[in-house]
Amino acid sequence: MSLPEAVVVWGASGFIGRNVVDALQGRVATIIGVNASGTPVPGCTQTVAAHAVDTLPPLPAGTAIIHVAAFRYFASIFGKQQAEILSANLAMTEAVYRFAMARGITEVRAASSSAVYPASWDLQDDALPLDLNAWPHEGEAAYAWSKRWGEITADLWSRRAGISTISLRLTNPYGPHDTLDEAEAHVATAFVIRACGDAPEFEVRGDPDAERDFIYAGDAAEAFVESLTLRGVTAAVNLAHGQTRTVRDLAVATMQAAGKQRPIKLTSPPAAGNRGVKVRRATAARLRELLPGLAPFRSLEDGMAETLAWYRDALRR
Repeated sequence: MSLPEAVVVWGASGFIGRNVVDALQGRVATIIGVNASGTPVPGCTQTVAAHAVDTLPPLPAGTAIIHVAAFRYFASIFGKQQAEILSANLAMTEAVYRFAMARGITEVRAASSSAVYPASWDLQDDALPLDLNAWPHEGEAAYAWSKRWGEITADLWSRRAGISTISLRLTNPYGPHDTLDEAEAHVATAFVIRACGDAPEFEVRGDPDAERDFIYAGDAAEAFVESLTLRGVTAAVNLAHGQTRTVRDLAVATMQAAGKQRPIKLTSPPAAGNRGVKVRRATAARLRELLPGLAPFRSLEDGMAETLAWYRDALRR
């Protein structure tokens, strides 16, 4: 099926939101951005504050929602912000479905997270049902439960209101439009900002051999857009590359993109940050079954090269 005429992007000014707006431009007639302040988002036809969405005029038939809004936490104090993360994310999910029901919108795409998986699972397999009695990783439990509740809510309103939601469980996205503040950045973005500097050593905080499934944000955005061609599907699937790379690999790829290799300096992560787990592997087969037309994702090296080019330009401004 074709893309809808109009898409409401909840969280349009955020990291994933900006990439989604970029991916939608030129492909749908109307892009309505929703953010906290109503500050215009480049690429959006119109931007409205979340508290004022009820003032929007009637929307075209078949309008869809892409919900990628989330509490913007700081990496350095992630552990201390769990209560704010939980309450804010639950409120945003409620607001999205309240708006969808009020406007008769029946297609929603939502950013979930691989954090929903039980900490005991060695492989984050989306072909298996989540055991909600199995606790997620303790260090990110509030964030994980906010995403679990998002998926529960999606199922509830599928059954009660006929709203079809595809929840895409993001692994470790990186790319353009993330923070420019290295101190508050997640690992991939922090590495890019560091690579743009001239320090004699390249700092890696924490375990350089930890493994993660890194996915370029532009590829993740394409998956959200491609999913809009589906109708009447409610599912939760991994939005993953399907292979892991070490944090050391990430550092090397970043320095390679910058054209300058440096000695790696190992330091401890922030005390209030999320120390995470050693290895996180996720399956990616169901995503490809659901979206067979989705283009292959970029390699880590290609994605970091594009990310670094964007950051060099952004940091010069």
